[in-house]
Amino acid sequence: MRRSVLIVFVLVVCASGLLLAQSPTAPRKLESIPLELEANPDAAHDPQWTTELDTIVQSATVDDVKRVLPAIVSLTESSHPKLRATALLVMFAIVTGSKDALTTDEAIVPYLPRLEPRLMDSFSPCRGMSLLLFQAFTAIRPVAPVLIQAALTVLKDPQSTHAMSNTTPGSLPRSGPSPGPQMLWILLPAAATFYLDPATNITEGRDSSEVQSAIIEFLHRSDQTPESLSESIRALTVSQVQNPDVNAALLPLLSSTDVDLQKALLGQLARLTFTPDDFASARIRVKSIATDPNSPADLQELAGSLLSCWSNDRHHGVCPVL
Repeated sequence: MRRSVLIVFVLVVCASGLLLAQSPTAPRKLESIPLELEANPDAAHDPQWTTELDTIVQSATVDDVKRVLPAIVSLTESSHPKLRATALLVMFAIVTGSKDALTTDEAIVPYLPRLEPRLMDSFSPCRGMSLLLFQAFTAIRPVAPVLIQAALTVLKDPQSTHAMSNTTPGSLPRSGPSPGPQMLWILLPAAATFYLDPATNITEGRDSSEVQSAIIEFLHRSDQTPESLSESIRALTVSQVQNPDVNAALLPLLSSTDVDLQKALLGQLARLTFTPDDFASARIRVKSIATDPNSPADLQELAGSLLSCWSNDRHHGVCPVL
């Protein structure tokens, strides 16, 4: 995770809506970056600037990083949305490119509570960049409690199940992902204890009791939306943390009145781990969908395809992508 991936994520931020800058001055020293960003919030779009930033970060000492962190963190709180996004990009470059990663991470961890609001920032590139930044900390052991608490705060926020507008200066707002499911990408690996499943030889994990309870409560919230639940299904499926208790919280969705939500879950069920009892009851429900003449034809077909290959309660991947 400590390899140089800065340029890739610059492209992610660019695609999210930042505007191209005109011939910015390339950074020369780590300590010069805050002033350069204030003068040119669009610096991230200049290849020379980003390449040199990557080089500077890799050669910077821990003391260099510690000296510049207060100023960079302050810029993430700027009223200028592009400046916030570019400052977050610099933070990400420091986390992923530092030559003394562990000590650098320890220096940044105390600032995570101040960075937490960016996970629900009104400017979509800020949300995307902050999610990448927080994810960069999930592989670190022992896990910083403030990392988990920051993600839990967003997960429990009253607005976490609602899609947020992707606002970009000069463009019309458009709907983006709700922040709650995005927190699962942080919480699932960060709070997990990993192990090799003896039945499947797949690396899996179990969440802490605090995170497990919070995720189940989130999935059962009365204000949940189909979009939020569909994103949550995807996160739970892709994660290595296959927690049967958390996965079981999805099974009531098989009886949802939203056909698209039923399809989203049916398409992923074979990739989720369940207890034998939950698997048996879920398979009965899937069979009833497949044979119910009142179910939409495409839903019946999907349920039937799942039944033909969903033969055990473990995360096994023998079913094709449905």
